[in-house]
Amino acid sequence: MNEKKELTIREKESVFEIQTADLTKNNLPSLDDAQELPIDLCGNYWSPEQAGEFKKIFFVEIKPQKVLSATNPGELIDLDCAFFLERKADGTVQTITNGSRRLVGILEQYIENGSLKKGTALKITYMGKRKNKTNNFQSDNWSVRPLLINLPVAG
Repeated sequence: MNEKKELTIREKESVFEIQTADLTKNNLPSLDDAQELPIDLCGNYWSPEQAGEFKKIFFVEIKPQKVLSATNPGELIDLDCAFFLERKADGTVQTITNGSRRLVGILEQYIENGSLKKGTALKITYMGKRKNKTNNFQSDNWSVRPLLINLPVAG
């Protein structure tokens, strides 16, 4: 496959494909003419405060993230977090993370049954706190709705 055709196919697959260089060779490519992609990989943890706050975002994955323990200060634990991409008004894209056990659990159910995949557009709304039936704690309550978007037709 010629290089131009391969590049065109890659652009159709993902606008934000991140390139890598082979670091085992002594010939690193120059970064003088490198173009910055409009995506910020530094995740922003979303902690909504008011019921009704929402985000329209693209689902990426669920993976563990090191966070400070709520019960043992100073201890790092692995917390399963949901990762998303959000397009800002200026056209840049940022990563969004949330580790709410209830939200992650909802998303995991739909991943397991095959209806939630990487790239799925969602509207996630924070519905406020809800008292747990099994204990005296309160947990975050969420609404997760898939979005129908206009995607370019593959061809």
